[in-house]
Amino acid sequence: MKKANNSFLLSIFFTAFIDMLGIGIIIPVIPAIFYSEGSSHFAGLVDEKVIRWTFCLLIAAFPFMQFFGAPILGGLSDRYGRKRIIMLSMIGSAVGYSLFSIALYQQSLVILFLSRLIPGFFGGSLSVLFSAISDVSEPADKPKNFAIIGMAFGLGFIFGPMIGGVLSDSSKCSWFNLTTPFLLTIFLALLNFTFVWLTFKETLARSKQTKITFYKGIQNVQKALTTINLRTLFSITFLNTLGFSFYTQFFSVFMFEKFHSNTSEVGYVFAWVGFWLVFTQGFLIRKIKTTISPADVVSKTMLVIGFGIIAMIFPSTIVGILVLNFFLALAQGLNSPNLLTLVSGQAQPEQQGEILGINQSMQSLAQTIPPLVVAVFGKNLTTFPFVFGGSMVVIGWMIFVLLFKRNMKL
Repeated sequence: MKKANNSFLLSIFFTAFIDMLGIGIIIPVIPAIFYSEGSSHFAGLVDEKVIRWTFCLLIAAFPFMQFFGAPILGGLSDRYGRKRIIMLSMIGSAVGYSLFSIALYQQSLVILFLSRLIPGFFGGSLSVLFSAISDVSEPADKPKNFAIIGMAFGLGFIFGPMIGGVLSDSSKCSWFNLTTPFLLTIFLALLNFTFVWLTFKETLARSKQTKITFYKGIQNVQKALTTINLRTLFSITFLNTLGFSFYTQFFSVFMFEKFHSNTSEVGYVFAWVGFWLVFTQGFLIRKIKTTISPADVVSKTMLVIGFGIIAMIFPSTIVGILVLNFFLALAQGLNSPNLLTLVSGQAQPEQQGEILGINQSMQSLAQTIPPLVVAVFGKNLTTFPFVFGGSMVVIGWMIFVLLFKRNMKL
């Protein structure tokens, strides 16, 4: 096994950071199209129910296609190498960002949905990056090495939504509008492609002829739920991601609806969350990795995440929201790499791509469900997503403590 040296980790960090920066830039933009005050885009959607369904289906489009695309990309990366597939994902992202700009300019819902479906299918670069780290990491080093991606994503959460919020806020500059951020995201996707092409070192030591089908995502879910040593942990991963996705996907709408925020203010709150994610995964996790086991970390942080999401409905001021997000960011920053370490630990070295592909399928499925649930039941977008989502995480925590963690001690 090759060892994950500093230059490799730096390459992984920069790749993940640019990718997340592009994703982060559009976080405050998509909800603003439908829910910000004074938005003139798609003005024909005058009925609240139609607006809710359109927005929710648009949010679901990306993870829905990722559900099918990520395991295919994971299998291709096992066969042809991590580098080529990461570069392919960057091209898909650039196409999606370009289509989004065109959709807003032409007021086309068809193109708007295509702009999320296409990059969703090619949005499996995250699982491939995790596979690359797994290729070159000893088991004891996985939490801190996985945290490199978490730290990069945290930085993307600091700068991405803040940049997107400012670039889409016409009060900051007369020619800023909701299409402006996508000019930057297209450039970033192409920059990332070039960076990976020139600097990324292939980590796959031996190719594996993984069978690749369009229905691999469905097969992955079946395998996750029927394999004895996987089903409990993957069920926990599913519930944790499901609950947290209610929070991430509807927080911007929550800010628009409850506090009448603009895109800049939403971006600043996400920057606050990103700062503490970076602090946690860049510093705090390295301090505790030798003293607390991944299972103990997950059992404590899931409880904080679950009740923290539910508590989001209570503050009546932005200060209260910032305090809650501080604790949520710390808990999520510790939870994510340690939960992924437990998942990765279930696989043999030659199975890393497959297992992490299954994990990505479960997460993509979990991210697809919240907007569909909200479209049907969530008339009040300032309460329902947070109560329901937090409850799912608490249920996942109960399964983790009562089944998975107990079985580890037997």
